[in-house]
Amino acid sequence: MKPLFALLLAGFAALLMSAAPLPAAPSPTPKPKAAAESQLPVARPVPEMPGHVYSPYAKGKIIAVAGSVMGHPDMRIEYKHGEVVRCPYTGKMFRVP
Repeated sequence: MKPLFALLLAGFAALLMSAAPLPAAPSPTPKPKAAAESQLPVARPVPEMPGHVYSPYAKGKIIAVAGSVMGHPDMRIEYKHGEVVRCPYTGKMFRVP
């Protein structure tokens, strides 16, 4: 019985020695979305209308980025400088100035 155990142990050891090393865990790749967000256009503020900007996509259309929500006087929106928002006219993303 002893020689059989020694033979199995030797075979198992040889199997472990010849096994290929495990592949390393893949390194996380940076999200391309961050690069795409940095290239988004910045809206222009509307003169004499604080909290409003011109849509960079829909010419002449004005978007509220700060103040009360129309129809809901108890609700307010406050987008900060550089924040990414969606144009309600085109669905495209842009940055608040």
